[in-house]
Amino acid sequence: MKRSTHPVIGVGTLNLDARARELVNEVLLNNRLSYGPMSRKLEADFAKVHGCRFAVLSNSGTSALQIALQTLKELHGWNDGDEVLVPAVTFVATANIVLHNNLTPVFVDVESDMYGIDPDLMERAITSKTRAVIPVHLFGMPCNMERIQEIARAHDLKIVEDSAETMFASHKGRPVGSLGDIGCFSTYVAHILVTGVGGLSTTNNPDYAVCMRSLLNHGRDSIYLSIDDDADLESEELKMVVARRFRFIRRGHSFRVTEMEAALGVAALESADNMISRRRFNAGYLTRELSRFEDRLQLPTIRPGCEHSFMMYPIVVRDEAKHDLVNFLEQRGVETRDMLPLVNQPVYADMVKEDDFPVAKWINNNGFYVGCHQDLSTVDLSYMVGLFERYYRSSKSGTSPQKQSSALVLMVGESDVDIEDLTENLPKELFDKIVAFDMSGQSKAAHALKNAGVEVLESGSESPLEVLAGGTLDLPYENLVFFPVTGQFDQFDISRVLLTLERGYDMVIASRFIMSGRREGKKPGRYRSVGNRFFNFLASVIFEGNITDGLSPFRAIKKSRLKDIHLKNSDLPGLYQLSIQALKRDWRVAEIPTRELVEMDWAQYARAFASLPGVFGVLLSEVARGGK
Repeated sequence: MKRSTHPVIGVGTLNLDARARELVNEVLLNNRLSYGPMSRKLEADFAKVHGCRFAVLSNSGTSALQIALQTLKELHGWNDGDEVLVPAVTFVATANIVLHNNLTPVFVDVESDMYGIDPDLMERAITSKTRAVIPVHLFGMPCNMERIQEIARAHDLKIVEDSAETMFASHKGRPVGSLGDIGCFSTYVAHILVTGVGGLSTTNNPDYAVCMRSLLNHGRDSIYLSIDDDADLESEELKMVVARRFRFIRRGHSFRVTEMEAALGVAALESADNMISRRRFNAGYLTRELSRFEDRLQLPTIRPGCEHSFMMYPIVVRDEAKHDLVNFLEQRGVETRDMLPLVNQPVYADMVKEDDFPVAKWINNNGFYVGCHQDLSTVDLSYMVGLFERYYRSSKSGTSPQKQSSALVLMVGESDVDIEDLTENLPKELFDKIVAFDMSGQSKAAHALKNAGVEVLESGSESPLEVLAGGTLDLPYENLVFFPVTGQFDQFDISRVLLTLERGYDMVIASRFIMSGRREGKKPGRYRSVGNRFFNFLASVIFEGNITDGLSPFRAIKKSRLKDIHLKNSDLPGLYQLSIQALKRDWRVAEIPTRELVEMDWAQYARAFASLPGVFGVLLSEVARGGK
């Protein structure tokens, strides 16, 4: 199956706001790209937020780790070959920087529920050559730092916090990055604070800060690390700086970053609270909705006394390999990533065996993550949840309880629709029956559906709703979803409509007029929605309800409710009548946002205007009949 045409729901996001553009333009206007005032501001602000005296800006999280470990090795006199404890689940950079510093990584298995380095196993791995531990705060969740700090103190170990995936989160009231000797962060694309490229090292030790600044700048003498360092100096001071500013005292690197990346970081930091709040909201939504599958899926757990910043949303399939589920999600537009497998990487094959780390092996085989970033809407989240529902509904050992029978009713008109794409992406596993109504008589789309194995019925002048409500045709299924095959509506919302109906509603309407719903297209028609909104407003006021899109043809309804309905109109007036009668009978009605593609021409305007008398007549008729 090819990947769907549904927009990809990615694991990360980049959305540069007006403030970011303003600060980047400020950098350009100042004609300053090398380390300067914007970089210093980002360092100061970031250090303050994370409870540290110093922050050192570099060009990546990997660079931040490299200079952190190199600084500790140099200042504390470690020998080549000394050992550093590294968790068995993390990005490869954590282990690589140990090797690049001529030290020996000693891998330690991780916790099965929160994925941090296991403190008990860590303590058992300590030898006379162990010098440091690198706890990795994965996915936004701090490690068990209280226990790690206790062990490190007892064995005189240094702590480098790999916090590339966790910012703005605390452990027992203290921010990550301030819990060890040095904390290391990443601002790479798809991370929490995004600058494109970049990293930050935080510390409270001034000697560490000076050394790291030197190392990222080729090992230069710290007397001159910026073009500002020789400004406004007295004669003797200037002579000293000039004599030393091209002196290199250690083997360093070119890990510098520009003022433009720093400007993006400053802007992002200003809105960090809202960003983290939305990530936590999105993660909470996923946890709440996916909890029905907890016998199949291990969802994220928040450590007591800690905050989770949810760089991503990790999931482990409990008792089976993840591949079928991952492929199902990917083919339908949801991007996934493995949960950072390390000890099974070919590059480490001569150093470590995956079988020695049973928890890591389980996570490698069964774990993946999806996005929960701030730019995901509830529509995106609902779509993801619906895919899990679809997957487990179609599973032979499905988790979901027995559902009422369901039928998908395709309403086919004269339109140029890609039937192959439509049928390939229909959620067939959710329905007991798929049937098509040919609304125009022998349309090409209906013929293509028939060739694809879909039963096609002719409805004549009546709409499918009229046919079913009037008893002319009986479909023995309780949940009925009506979808217009016109190329206007998003077929990926079919599952969302049905799954919402199954949560106890009598009718669900795919609305174009609630938040996240919209009409779009090259020529959407500026005034097309005015009539819809006007008549929906009147219905809501007169019949004391709350409905935004009572004329939408894309909806689902309980068959048992249809028997009480008497529709005397077809097309838009009939839909409006159904919506009003639902209000008058106090049905439980839900609306979910949907997208409609609209390409208006004069014929469509004429059809819309022609329906107005019928819609108005329905309103008057329902008012005259009384009731709520």
